[in-house]
Amino acid sequence: MAKAQLTSTSTSVRDPKTGRFQMVRGVGALNGRLIIEKGVDLTKPIASQVMKGGRPRKNASPNL
Repeated sequence: MAKAQLTSTSTSVRDPKTGRFQMVRGVGALNGRLIIEKGVDLTKPIASQVMKGGRPRKNASPNL
């Protein structure tokens, strides 16, 4: 599994009509590669497919 890189996800832009600055969140959130494992059906709920089985996550922490 590839390591995720932390990037800035907000940017300020100026509204040309009003001249006011707006904070745009989520900019760059979709940069990078999306790795989908074989056997995951994107037409069905992904969370339930993950909970059914497969490999356990290495860094999973127990629910307290």
